[in-house]
Amino acid sequence: MTNMTETIVINGTKEAAEAIRNLIDAQPNTQSHLTERKNLDGSAAVWILVGGIAREALPHLVGLINDYLAAKQVKKIKVGDIEIENPTPEDIERFRAMINSRLQTND
Repeated sequence: MTNMTETIVINGTKEAAEAIRNLIDAQPNTQSHLTERKNLDGSAAVWILVGGIAREALPHLVGLINDYLAAKQVKKIKVGDIEIENPTPEDIERFRAMINSRLQTND
């Protein structure tokens, strides 16, 4: 199996973005970039995490995101060509199924 990477983009709180970044950075052959987007309307800043992660590790990362959904700390997630705003646990399960399907197709 080839070690392909997938790009994931997450918008959320600083705490969630940093925790997810730490998981990405712990994986071999991955990269991530975290930046703060300051809102002009005075609302709380949104943190944007862009990571390149091995596709085999992506299902584990998507599972971790569930931990941050209940507290509304993840506002948007994009994996490949799929993007969801205000994801629910059900959305994450669909992401996981989609990723697993892609992994099996590429084996």
